[in-house]
This record gives sequence, structure tokens and C-alpha cells, in this order.
Amino acid sequence: MKVIIVGMGRVGTTLTEELCKEGHAIVAIEENSETLQECVNKFDIQGICGNGCIADNLKEAGIERCDMLIAVTPQDANNILCCMVARVLGAKHVVARVRDPEYFSQFEFMRGKLGISLLVNPEESAAHEILRILRFPAALKVNSFSGGKVDIVEFKLPPDCKLAGLSLAEVRKKLTVPVLIVAIERDGGIIVPDGNVVLRAGDVLSACAKHSEMRTFFRTFGLLKHKAQSVMILGGGRMAFYLARELEESGFSVKIISNSYDKCVEIKSGLEKTQVICGDYTNRDVLENEGIEGTDAVVCMSAYDENNIVTSLFAREKKVEKTITVLHGDSYRGILESIQIDTVVSPYRLTAAELARYLRAVDVQENCAVKALYKIAGEKVEALLFNINSDERFVGKKLMELQLRKGVLLAAVIRGKTASIPSGSFELEHNDDLIVISSGKQILGLEDILQS
Repeated sequence: MKVIIVGMGRVGTTLTEELCKEGHAIVAIEENSETLQECVNKFDIQGICGNGCIADNLKEAGIERCDMLIAVTPQDANNILCCMVARVLGAKHVVARVRDPEYFSQFEFMRGKLGISLLVNPEESAAHEILRILRFPAALKVNSFSGGKVDIVEFKLPPDCKLAGLSLAEVRKKLTVPVLIVAIERDGGIIVPDGNVVLRAGDVLSACAKHSEMRTFFRTFGLLKHKAQSVMILGGGRMAFYLARELEESGFSVKIISNSYDKCVEIKSGLEKTQVICGDYTNRDVLENEGIEGTDAVVCMSAYDENNIVTSLFAREKKVEKTITVLHGDSYRGILESIQIDTVVSPYRLTAAELARYLRAVDVQENCAVKALYKIAGEKVEALLFNINSDERFVGKKLMELQLRKGVLLAAVIRGKTASIPSGSFELEHNDDLIVISSGKQILGLEDILQS
């Protein structure tokens, strides 16, 4: 597909990297000539230096032949205007990054009257991700399908875990609920598991199950950590506001510490129960006086990655059960495992992944109904949600009868309001949804999961 990306900041460059891997033709529009040239050289893409709201620049980029335009400049109004101009000039789909809650609340109007296909918000996406993790503290990452009917949870096996030393066949015998291990990260590589694989301490597992049954699985093997009740957020801003608002609604006790008085006032005005403290969140005395040692979870989300890493390490030193570190760049990702950072969340990578999923769904929707796509196991494995409609290759077939391509696994079937982790004798029906795991080549349609 041909994609025009307007704005080559953190979201734009991360998205460009992701889409180039998938073989899309990218044209970048960016006003800063140095930033643009750096991206053109790094990703080998076409670049246009200029304002993405100007019709002549969009025409030069080939807007009339464009499948999708994605506007991700720092200014919400510019992104919306850019999408409006692009639609008039013939773009099929237009997406805007919008951070202001007032704009975001008008999405239905923008879609119906202005033709904007999708709004994305990195801060809100990060808040949603952090909330999912805090609801499941043992998790490094949680992906939910079909409104939460099925979760894929990534977690690391601690040294004293009851799972360590067991083969997956032995694990299945001990299970009282259906849970499927769909991928194992070990020593930088990915293992597509079978019954003979023996689990080791330090493995990062991706497990698929219904939410309630996942908790039973964690409890059975001593992995269920105490659910966080109190959360301390270090650093203010929109992301802190979004997260605190969702935590309040979910019944958590929340405290925000920010060193900006203006941000504290702004945040507090929109929250009812959250305690907002103006203070230096990098100061040991401030953190200890505000009760970091008695807090169930600490989320470090300032604008500075270095501060977030350091305060996360301090929280671990204080025996905080769950620490979440927000990173805005990629500079420190290579060293995080060696310094034992618990859970890392990147707003820009989350947004890039969301946009890549949307583009993939648009790309293949005429051939099959892809409803969702997630990257799991260190982004090396894909988890996709397909609807089989009336496809005769699947309807009426038992799973054991399907000739699946190597590296493909059927993890779950969602039928109406129910979800199942199926056995080989499970028979598919019209309109079932399938959660498909792929560790091989990219899947673009249902036909790609079967042997040719």
C-alpha cells in the first residue's frame, strides 16, 4: 500500500520503521529538512520538505493515489486540517494523531462530517496499556481480544516458579482450566512450543486464555501477585491525567507527584479522588515521605527517560511489588534487561503498533475479516483475530483436519459471547472468530495460515 506520513517525530519515525518492514511504500512530509533527510537516508523512503496541510505538497506526494494518509505532527489542529485536505484531494483513508481530550471526544463528528477514519492518542494508549498491566501485576504485557473475552499475557518465570523444570505436556496435566502457551522467549530467540519443551526460569512466556481462567492458572503455579490497590504516578502531564482518571474509575487509590505546579493544578482540576503532590519525584526524601515503601505499584512517566529508569530502580530497591517505566525513546532499550527493569511501556511504539494494525486490517479487509493484530513475544510473533465467515476451508472442519502452515498455531475460538481454548476435535462453525499465532512469514489472509 502507498502511505503518506506527515510529521517525522517519534511516532512518525517509529511508524515508518514498522511499515517499511511490512513492505509498504512510504512518502514522508516533514518541515524540518534535517529530520527529513535523516529519515530518508535511514529508511530509504521518498521525502518532501514542507507543510502537510498545503495541497501542493500533498499533490507532490501523490495524494490522489494514496491508500492512507497518517498525520502525526505535534499539533492536533494541523493533523485534523491535513486529513481534511487529504480527503478532498482523494485519499482513501486518513488518520490523525490527536492528544487534546476535547478534540478526541468529537471523533464521531469528525468521522461522519470530516471523513477522518481514525484518531490516535499516544498518551491515552499508554494509559490503557498500563491499566491492563496493573490489573494483572505479574504480567509484562497484556493483549485483550474481543472486548476482553480472551487475553494473551506475557510474563517471566521467576527462579522459584513451580513451572520451571516442567515440560509443557506435564504442565497440561496439572491444569484445571484450558490455557495455551503460544510462544516462549529464551536467550534472545523464540521457541514455538510443543509438549516436549521444558520450561526454564527466566523464560518469557506468552499464554492465551480467558481472563478468569488465566487468573486460575497463575494462582495454580504461584504466579498470582497481590493485586495493586494503591498506585503512585511519578511525573505529570496528559498521560498521568488519563491514567489517574482510569485508575479512579477502577477503584484504585492514586497519588501523583509532579515538579510542575501548573501541571499539578491542571491535573487536579479534572480528577475527583486522586491526591496530587507538587514535589521533586527524583528526590529520595520526597518519595519516602510520600510513602513509596507502602505503595503497591509505581508508574514512572516523566518526560525524561533517564529519570524514569532511575526512579524505577529506586522503587524496586524499596521493594515496591510492581514498577512500570515509560520510555519515550529507544536509546536505553538494549540495556534494560541487564539492570532488571520490571515492565516498560512506550507510548510511541504503542501508537505505531495501533496504526500498523489498522493499516493491515484496511489492506486485507476485502479478502478476509481481520479484526485485530498484536505483536507479542518481543514483537517477534504476531497474534491475529480472524473471522472465518462462511469459508468452506474452515466451516464444519475439526481443528485436527486443518493443514496449518509451519509456525502457525490456532490459540482460541470465539463464538458469540463465549471463548474456547480448543482441542483438536473442536469443530468450527460459520462466523467463528479465530485467534491465530504466527512466528513465520507475515499473514495477510486466512489462506496464509494453511499449507499451500
